[in-house]
Amino acid sequence: MVQILYEEKPILKNPYLVLGFEGWPNAAEVSSFSLQFLIEHLRAKRFASIPLEPFYQMTSLRPAGVIREGRILELKFSGNHFYYRTDLSGKDFIFFYGVEPHSQWNLFCDLVFKLIEEFKVSKLFTLGGTYDYIPHTFPVMVSALFNHEELRDEVIQAGLHLTEYTGPISIHTFLLSKAREKGLSAISLWGHAPQYLQTRNVKVAYHVLKKLAHLSGVEIDLIHLEKASHYFDRQVDELVKEDPKLQEVISKLEEAYRRSEREIASGMKEEEPKEEKVIYIQAYLKRQEDEPSDH
Repeated sequence: MVQILYEEKPILKNPYLVLGFEGWPNAAEVSSFSLQFLIEHLRAKRFASIPLEPFYQMTSLRPAGVIREGRILELKFSGNHFYYRTDLSGKDFIFFYGVEPHSQWNLFCDLVFKLIEEFKVSKLFTLGGTYDYIPHTFPVMVSALFNHEELRDEVIQAGLHLTEYTGPISIHTFLLSKAREKGLSAISLWGHAPQYLQTRNVKVAYHVLKKLAHLSGVEIDLIHLEKASHYFDRQVDELVKEDPKLQEVISKLEEAYRRSEREIASGMKEEEPKEEKVIYIQAYLKRQEDEPSDH
């Protein structure tokens, strides 16, 4: 029988639960980076884990190895870990950082909700990232879906776009549906990253975290991340200047976006050329991590 593995059981008062996943709902690493930032920046402490088996195909979630001169020095396994932090603007928080399960979503969610009941979680948030036909030169779009109608005004007042979508769902939507059945309020935040920027998008993650801070009523110091966001923009602008084809694609996106009152690119795929332009800028973002923090 699969059970949550506890390292300790902290005393928490009606905490909020924030979840993020690697995998399909992690475009531009928005979900994973946001959770890593929260856990590290807020110095949250790990207290529980969900075992990897039987939720994953290990051939597609392989452990990483460190081998030197023929010797195995280290094996690194992905994990599903819960962390806690008390008294953030008077509130307690649980953070979950894991990998979207490949199978047995019902069993996986049952484990999550056992923890929710154990600690009397009062609200649930999920953070995700999606690629979209949206130009990086326009304000970042963060959309939301919610599982109770009384959350509508809260979401709108936070300046979030209401999600319009039909198609395959992520574990986020599955969790929100389960939460609704159990009477737990839940909101899923989605950062929309330009599809032509195939890399970690700190700018989008920054805006998702700003919305989370607003909705949760918690003060989070995002100044360093804001500076990193501006630096990211400058890097992208430099690369675009060197690529006429990419300039053309972005120009068309901008024109279509200006015509869209809802600022959602649902019809832009038809206007896009069949040969889409993509740039990979991981090397440039690595420089960002190495640069002094005053950038």
